[in-house]
This record gives sequence, C-alpha cells and structure tokens, in this order.
Amino acid sequence: MERTIDEYAINFQANWRKVDERKTMLADSVLADFMSGLDPNISILLYGLALTNLDEAIIKAKMIEMGQKNASGAIQVNAKMTQLETENQVLQQQLT
Repeated sequence: MERTIDEYAINFQANWRKVDERKTMLADSVLADFMSGLDPNISILLYGLALTNLDEAIIKAKMIEMGQKNASGAIQVNAKMTQLETENQVLQQQLT
C-alpha cells in the first residue's frame, strides 16, 4: 500500500530535524529532497508551482493527492455505470 503525503511528510520532517538540527540547510535543498521522495505523478505537478518552502510543498502535495483520489473515484463510478448500462441492454434484448 502506498504511503500518504501526510505519512511521508511526517517521516521526512522527523528525519530532516535529525539531520539539520541547526536548520542550516537551504530551503531549495530541503524542497528538492522532499520532492525527490514523492510519487512521480505528484512531484511533476509540484515542480511547475515555484514553491518557496517545505510547508507550502506539503500543502500543495496534499491537494494534488486529494484531487487524484477524487478523480480515481469518479473514473471507477463511471466504469461501473457503463458496465451496468451494458448489462441492462443485454437483459432487455433477452426479454424481447
């Protein structure tokens, strides 16, 4: 099962705090590290957003993840509707 953005972000931030206790890493470097561990379908969408900090990247990644889940659910519903319509047509043909 794939990890959620929330799970990844929490894990990333915990590890980041251990590695960069003094917070000396550049924001660009932190962003690059964060984005390199994301699902490629999400990271490619984030690259075009000109993000400036980790918090912004996490929020935008969550929004993308939510949108992808909603789109996936709609596709599944549409596929099921198409299947039911086809089955209904077959049954109607059998009745005539």
